[in-house]
Amino acid sequence: MKYSFPAVFKVDKEDSKYINVVFPDIFGAVTFGESMDDARYMAKDLLIALEDEVKIARPSSFEETARNFPEYVIEMVEVDI
Repeated sequence: MKYSFPAVFKVDKEDSKYINVVFPDIFGAVTFGESMDDARYMAKDLLIALEDEVKIARPSSFEETARNFPEYVIEMVEVDI
């Protein structure tokens, strides 16, 4: 089954070579990457690792997440589990 969750991507303030990724709809779902492509890969990998949480969580819409995090890049991350 396919699942799609909004992810918040932000540059680490202490070390700008890292991009942090947070899934606001899944408690504790945080990862990072060294580039945007790496951060996207790590985000998908995290959702797969958190399969049980993903199956019970209710994802917010892209628009709602963008309203709540206007200063960050928001992308929908889709996985098939």
